[in-house]
Order: sequence, then C-alpha cells, then structure tokens
Amino acid sequence: MASVQENNHLPIATEMLIGGKKVGGDQRIEVYNPARPDELVGTIVRGTPEDVNLAIAAARDAQPAWGAKSFVERAAILSRALDRLEEHIEERTALFVRENGKTSAEARGELIGVSARQRLTLEYAQELDVERQLQAPHGRSFVGYKPFGVVLSIVPWNTPVGLAFLQIIPALLAGNSIVLKPPETCPLALIGSVEMAAELLPPSVINVVTGKSPEIGEILTTHADVAKIGFTGSVAAASKIMANAAQTIKDVTLELGGNDPAILLPDADLGEASMQRMADSVFRMTGQVCMAIKRIYVPETIKDRFFDAFSNVVNRIVVGDGLDPNVTMGPMHTAQALKRSHGLIANAERHGGKVVELGTVPDMATFKRGHFMRPTIVTGLADDALLMTEEQFCPAIPIATYTDIEDAMQRANATTFGLGGSVWSRNIEQAIILARRLEAGTVFVNTHGTQSVNRKAPYGGVKQSGIGRRAGIEGIREYMQIQTLTTYED
Repeated sequence: MASVQENNHLPIATEMLIGGKKVGGDQRIEVYNPARPDELVGTIVRGTPEDVNLAIAAARDAQPAWGAKSFVERAAILSRALDRLEEHIEERTALFVRENGKTSAEARGELIGVSARQRLTLEYAQELDVERQLQAPHGRSFVGYKPFGVVLSIVPWNTPVGLAFLQIIPALLAGNSIVLKPPETCPLALIGSVEMAAELLPPSVINVVTGKSPEIGEILTTHADVAKIGFTGSVAAASKIMANAAQTIKDVTLELGGNDPAILLPDADLGEASMQRMADSVFRMTGQVCMAIKRIYVPETIKDRFFDAFSNVVNRIVVGDGLDPNVTMGPMHTAQALKRSHGLIANAERHGGKVVELGTVPDMATFKRGHFMRPTIVTGLADDALLMTEEQFCPAIPIATYTDIEDAMQRANATTFGLGGSVWSRNIEQAIILARRLEAGTVFVNTHGTQSVNRKAPYGGVKQSGIGRRAGIEGIREYMQIQTLTTYED
C-alpha cells in the first residue's frame, strides 16, 4: 500500500470570536499533526484573562434579547445555523484529521452528524414552549423554564465538534448565551464550525476564547457572570471545575471518563457481525472514547472461541495516517498519551499479562514517526492490574474470564466509574435484566458505545463518570432553571 504523501497545506491561523468580531492576540499556540508530529497544522490565539472578561461581558449583554424569544423562534434560527454546518464538509474533514488523528471516516462522520443529531434537539421546541399549569390553594401555579444566562462550555480534544454542539445547541435553544473554550491541542475544525454557525446567529450569542487552561481556566470557571458550566473531560479536571463553581454556586453538567465493562454470556453471538460491533466499540478513534469498552468479561467455557473470533476481526484493523482512505485506525493524539499507553502495557506484562499486538501497519516509516500504537489484546490479568482499574484511553483491551455470572457482575461494578456497560447474549430478555444491574448511566445489549447511543434518549454517567445528562429533552433542561409562579385569586 502506498503511503500518504506529504501534504502541501499551509498552516492556518484562527482568531477568537468575541462580541461578534474576530479577535487576535500577541501570542499564539501551535497545533501539530499526531500522525506527523513535526507538521504544523495551524495556530490559535493564546487568550488572556482580559479576553475572557470581554467574552463573558458580550455574552451577558446579548442574552436577554435572545432569551426573550420563544423556543420555536430560537429553533428556527438554530435550524438555519445547522444548515450552514452542512457546507465545506470535505475541507473541514481533512483539517480535522490532521489536527486530531482520526481517520477520514471518523472525522467526516462527526462533522456530518452534528447537523443531523442536533435537529433532534430542535424538535422539542414546541413542547418546551408550553407551561404546565396546576391548581393552587387560592389560585393557580405556572411551572415554566428559564435560561441560566451565560453558559460556559468546555470540551475535550477527542470529539470536540460533536461534543461542543451537543452543549451549544441545547444551551442556545434554552435561551442562554455561550462562551466556548475549545481544546488547545485540537481546536481548528471546531473553531471553523462555530464561526460558520455564528454567522446565522445574533452577534455575541456565542463567543469563543482560546488559550491554555492553566492561564484562563480559573477565571472562566469562577467568573461571577457565568451561571452554568457544561464540561466534558477528565475526573481530575472536573474536580477543579466543581471546586471553582462552588465559589458562586454555579450549576454544572459533567460528562467524564469511564471504565466500561462488557459481559458476554455463554450463549453470546461470536459471529463476525457481532464481533465487529464489539471491536468497533473498543478501537473506534484509537480507543480514545470515554464510552468505549474498557474491560471484557468472558465465560471460561467459551474463552478460546471468543478470543479467536474477536482477534480475527481486530487483526483486520489497518493502522496509519487517517488521510489514507484504507486506514481504519489512526494515531494516539499526543506523545504523552502514547507514553502512558506503553506504560500500561509494560505494567501488564510485569504482572503476568499476555500481550498480543494485532492489526496491519502498511507504512512503517509513518508508524515510527507518529504517535501510533497497534490494537492490543491482553489476557491473564488480575482485577487489580492498572489496565483493568484505570481508564486506558488507548487501543488496548484486557480480557478476563469468569465462571459465575454473579461474580462477573460484582467485578464489573467494582469501579469508581459508571459511564457505560453492556451485556452480550442471544437471550435478549435475560441480557436486559442483567444490563439493568450494571452501575452505569447508559447500558446496552449486544452493542456498546457512542455510535449506538439513541440520540433521542438522554445519556450520561453515574458515580465519578458525571453529573447530568446529554441529549433528549432532558439534555435541554440541563440548561434551564425551573420557575414556579403562583397566584392568590379571590
């Protein structure tokens, strides 16, 4: 297979969006290609606390007029903004691949999916415009929803465009204004997408501030005029955000990490289609997905058949530069992430784990140059091994065995995380019963992961995997406050 030729793209330089205008800065942050770490993809402004103050002030001033519109009126405007996002997909796809490390199919799917998925959000506008009326002891009570005001949105690098608009559209539909903080290592396609949508929105309703989290994170999350924070990222970062939010009692919605278990029952389908769904749920986006399968529990009686069936599918993965249309798994996002992954594998080997590297590497020169790792299966680990207890966030999956389903359920739930989980069986009703017992906010049967989430239904985590829900009408109500008005009438 021929390697992907060096591209001739010039680095792009983005600006912040504050008060409806593009705003530059004296210093910039460089963004590099994970597949070709010496390739500069573009730069963003290294924003300052003063930039944050200006963005929040602009959002605060714009919100009352936006919030005064009905849900239906806001939905009509947002629908036109979503129309705009359907343009220039291929151009943004190539940029997204180069800054993130996704495959072209993954990047294109994320960009195309924004418009389709968020139109489902807008379908709730008419329902949200209806107040609930109750009889009161001496009159009437009206239960309605009001926007928070200024909402801060902070999103991670792994799915920045999809996750940003998963916050932006519900928050704007609810009548809030937005200040968005993109990830500093993968901001370019997101900023371009937001700028396109903002052209169809009232000025200052959405603002973008870029910069380093240690330099602007504190003021963003403590600012008195920010009433609500939506965050997707790590538990460690969320702990700091919650502590900052507590200073002014801000509301928070947090979508955090996971250590999702997948439990196979003895009658699980080991056919190619089923194993492909499982492999996709493990290795999609190089395993850098919060709601990926992170641990697999297999009955002792079928372990060999499962390993063979699963390995055969995983071995078809082609590792390389995501711009190559034949590649099905790209690099890790950063050198630090790759180093951590190698550390987890080394720890597993020291603790008796059997490590099997699979997949194909057609261009070894590119592989050695970039932040690449082959899809890896590890067996023979104890439950306290790091690869079993931590969120690995890399293309390595531990496979454990069990002899008793109650033991497997207990082990699956023995984690501080609770984002997702799944049960795999031909007996759907039995699998549903067991899936309900998983201590996770989103559970599946015979599938797993974000690609299987019903976008009309809410999803989110329990325990240390988050607070609140995304999607569905519940995801919109995360960005609204209930107001009850009661009358005294003779």
